[in-house]
Amino acid sequence: NTQALASRLDAALADARIGARKAGDSQRVVIDLSAPNLAKEMHVGHLRSTIIGDGVARVLEFLGDTVIRQNHVGDWGTQFGMLMAYLQENPITS
Repeated sequence: NTQALASRLDAALADARIGARKAGDSQRVVIDLSAPNLAKEMHVGHLRSTIIGDGVARVLEFLGDTVIRQNHVGDWGTQFGMLMAYLQENPITS
């Protein structure tokens, strides 16, 4: 019935949380944002994953979760591995 639908919509619009309800208990959630590699140039893909991660974080915060945004800067393993290989092939002599 039209009146019942209008009443439900009015109630949802009057609610500060727009009718959104948390399904379970609040949790602490870690969202890993972009992880740019220090050996490579940044590109639009890093921005895209950061925007998606931020959107997910905002939804979870809206629903009452505690969100920790985390950003790992690069994978140092490759760079140090390359440095070690170079030093093995070209020993430092004093």
